[in-house]
Amino acid sequence: MSRFLRVGFISDRIDDIIEASSLLLERMDKDDERAEIVKDILAMANDVRSFLSRWSSEPIIYTGAGTTDDVIRMLDSLITEARERSTALIG
Repeated sequence: MSRFLRVGFISDRIDDIIEASSLLLERMDKDDERAEIVKDILAMANDVRSFLSRWSSEPIIYTGAGTTDDVIRMLDSLITEARERSTALIG
């Protein structure tokens, strides 16, 4: 059982928020002050979607024990070890 989750489900929900807020905005009177709030929500959702799409691989969430800093240190250590082993095998 993996302790990692793909962030795809978050991306899907962000897309849902973008769609729903766009539909709501279309149905609102542009002079309604609540329309500004909906525009803000739409802009924030688009920012999050843009942020998540920056990488060639999908971001992941670690669900195991440890703080974020602990997990980063562990991953950095494992990556360094794997690179050193790869270099040693190559020559």
